[in-house]
Amino acid sequence: MIKFSPMRILIALILTLMLPASGLADDVVKSYDESDGLSSHRIGGGIQDSNGLLWFATANGLNCYDGYEFHHIKIRPGDKASVNTNHIRDIFLTGDSAIVCHTDDDIYEFNLNTYRFCDVTGPRKDSLMRFAAIPWNEMTDTQGNRWSADHNGLHKHIRPHHPAGLLPGSENRHPRVFLVGDDSVLIAGFRERPAIATYSPGGKQLSEEPLPSAPYAMLRTASGDIWVGCKPAGLYRYGSPTISLDAVYDIKEDRFGHLWIATFGNGIKCCPNPSAPQPQLTQPLGGKKVRQLLITPDDRLLAATTDGLITGRIDSTGTSLSDLTTYRRDGNAEGSISSNAIMSLAQDLHGNIFICTESSGCDVTTTAGLDAGNTTFRHFNTSNSSLASDICRAMTMSDDSTLIIIGNDNMMLFNPFADSCVNFNKEFWGDSCRFTEATPLRLADGTLLLGAEHGALAATAHNIYSRGYIPPLVFTSWSVNGKAGNFAPSAHPHIVLDADNRNISVSFAAIDYTDNSGILYRTSLDGSPYTRADRSRRADLFNLSPGKHRLEVQSTDRYGRLVENTRYADIEVQPYWHETLFAKIIFVLLLVAAVWAVTYTCIYIRRDDRERRELLEKYMALMHHDADTSRDEVPAIACNHKPEVTALLDRVRQYIAENIGNAEASVDGMAAAAAVSRSTLNRHLRAALGVSASQMLSDARMQHAARLLRNPENTGMHIAEIADMCGYADHHYFRRVFTKKHGCTPAEYREG
Repeated sequence: MIKFSPMRILIALILTLMLPASGLADDVVKSYDESDGLSSHRIGGGIQDSNGLLWFATANGLNCYDGYEFHHIKIRPGDKASVNTNHIRDIFLTGDSAIVCHTDDDIYEFNLNTYRFCDVTGPRKDSLMRFAAIPWNEMTDTQGNRWSADHNGLHKHIRPHHPAGLLPGSENRHPRVFLVGDDSVLIAGFRERPAIATYSPGGKQLSEEPLPSAPYAMLRTASGDIWVGCKPAGLYRYGSPTISLDAVYDIKEDRFGHLWIATFGNGIKCCPNPSAPQPQLTQPLGGKKVRQLLITPDDRLLAATTDGLITGRIDSTGTSLSDLTTYRRDGNAEGSISSNAIMSLAQDLHGNIFICTESSGCDVTTTAGLDAGNTTFRHFNTSNSSLASDICRAMTMSDDSTLIIIGNDNMMLFNPFADSCVNFNKEFWGDSCRFTEATPLRLADGTLLLGAEHGALAATAHNIYSRGYIPPLVFTSWSVNGKAGNFAPSAHPHIVLDADNRNISVSFAAIDYTDNSGILYRTSLDGSPYTRADRSRRADLFNLSPGKHRLEVQSTDRYGRLVENTRYADIEVQPYWHETLFAKIIFVLLLVAAVWAVTYTCIYIRRDDRERRELLEKYMALMHHDADTSRDEVPAIACNHKPEVTALLDRVRQYIAENIGNAEASVDGMAAAAAVSRSTLNRHLRAALGVSASQMLSDARMQHAARLLRNPENTGMHIAEIADMCGYADHHYFRRVFTKKHGCTPAEYREG
């Protein structure tokens, strides 16, 4: 067994990464011409305004650059500018409000508040002229990038600075596995070298112990033994002979002291007694090509394979796996695993199990789901979450809620439940960075050690978690109802829309001229929850209501970390006339008046109907007062009608009373008795009593029939006789009319 000297490797890693070696790299030059959006490759000068935007004088107008695109400002017909050419020789700032533009024979100002050209006259012109025509060589922006120009166009010079650095002694090696041994000594295994190497605090290699083949897995057991798994063949307890010729990708120890071996070809094997003088392995227990193992606290073994996820229960003897189950992708089941090609596994303290796939992102399930046998997998990828890459080569836990996921050329700190992802790309690691499948090693102070094809990369906690440069955010342009956009950059614009324009698209940019490829944006309107952060630099707002609105925008830094650079745009939508407060008051008053009118009308109609019903009942009652009463003795009924109408009603009443039993009585007879025409009679009866003449005659006969049927003196009288007394010669017809009126037959009515 190796005897390691006491070393403070954690401090050494931090000191090593603070060396300025990365600052010695050559500048990276990015060139721009017309193919990149410049209006002309002939550059006369450049400045940076207070918002962080870059402005360049060209032979074809002003160009403003926000890090993403060039915006062109030129003179146009009808713009009321006296500038006579778009060929601007050079520019310089006057305060924060204007750019002085020098043409061949004159100078003008471009107002940064109105975004219009304006004339410069008098003594001010003379004082500004002495600054014009000064040759422009280059400028440096606020991030330290140099900008220059020649006859080929514009050039940006970036001095690379990569916060991460190579662990000294690992240069040009391909790390495959890391382990912290006794006394915090770092042990590393490299793919192209059949040996394990130990490193001192200064990066000096202490020793290199040869192995038959390259180490792919290492484990320090609870007893202190170091086990090494190699590829293409070999499992060793360090200091002992070869135990197995399998290609070993991972080694794990369970709580019973058994070792579980992931082999790439012979599946899962177990070493039940690793402390024996000659340890033995079991026969394959499941799977075939296994990359990594995970043992849960409840003694469940999970295996990441090239053909799905294998789970099984660990036997206390270490000789078998029970309840062996394989989970594979099922295109017809949304809750199945997203890919059979599984690279890595991890588990948090809450029972969540994370599965990284080769090219389908990350899946999550729970130990409770595995136990219940109804396992479903939640999927996190670039299309439904903030995950920066679907390629996941290796993984480990950063803390109880955040995963460290290694992609091809990036590292992601991903919290699937908060849907947050910090993406450290090439700008952080180096342009030539390509990561290996080595599981990241997180040291006690937060320093991360990762395997790259050109060496072991280390990043301190300070470099990983500090915010660093915060890009200022600027609103650049907006377009209304799909029309051409208005370029007017501002940190806090105030936009007024007329009543016909309710749709607006607002564009913005976070200024990072070094690297803006990883910047994400999120928006909020009127205090609503923020949208999910993505790369879209535009907010589309549709059908805005009249009044004032506030659009808030926030961005991340180049690594996807949210920063405090929130900016807002105030948008005021003018109302139509009918949307104004005055119009709303008028509408409310009209509505109240309409409700009052309808209510009054309903009350009036109901009251009028009630009066007519009451009056009709009085007339009906008097019709049966006494058939022998003479016309002059009929009492009058007080009503609100005109005297002539009252007289007409009395005559009708008298006629019905006298002819109640006359089968020949008719509407025409009623009209003659009332001395009016048939139509006039009906009109007056409907207005006064709410019935027609025929209905009044029929109702009177039915009431008379009902009285006769209920009169005890008529008990022995036949129904046909009563029909005759009521003016019905056909007693069958009488029966039908009576039944319709009273809901029962005359006989039933008499008995009831």
